[in-house]
Amino acid sequence: MLHMKFFSDDNGSKLASVARVVARTAAPVIAALWSLLGPTGSAVAGALDDGQVLGIYIQVNGFDAETALLGRALSHSSAVRNLATHVSTDHLGVRQAAYALAAKCKVSPVTPSERDAAAVEHGQVMTKLSALKGAEFDKAYLRHEVAFHTAAIEAVRQALEPSATCPDLRAHFKDVLPAFEHHLSETQALARELNVR
Repeated sequence: MLHMKFFSDDNGSKLASVARVVARTAAPVIAALWSLLGPTGSAVAGALDDGQVLGIYIQVNGFDAETALLGRALSHSSAVRNLATHVSTDHLGVRQAAYALAAKCKVSPVTPSERDAAAVEHGQVMTKLSALKGAEFDKAYLRHEVAFHTAAIEAVRQALEPSATCPDLRAHFKDVLPAFEHHLSETQALARELNVR
């Protein structure tokens, strides 16, 4: 759950308003990622088959690639644009790798119907972020990316990787997690540098 304290800013009510928008729009996406986890915060072993694991993984990487492409297009800061370019390139590549893994694992990616709401919520996030400009966009984008990567990393660790049965898919998750963690640490560092709270 996102907390408003995390988004507080001393620069006035306009930033507080932006923080509320991000909290409202990011929270459902983060909740959708966390919904992959059981009530104890750990995945139910075997709850997803490999086709579903890949479907969710492709969907989530697509969401972040789209958000990063938006960041690259709308950011006021060259540092944010550079980060967004790096993240979009990586997530588009990971998405392609996931399709190749589907062929290797001899499964078709299938997005569970429970994930339809996540797609709607992602569209709402994109709409809200698209309406922001300049430094307001940069702050909202970085806040979203920190929250999104945190939840996505946990979903891979706790739900997707443990549910995967194809050895190549399990190996992929182990190999790619450090890159996702690097995206998170780069985003957190840039958020600190730009005084994003």
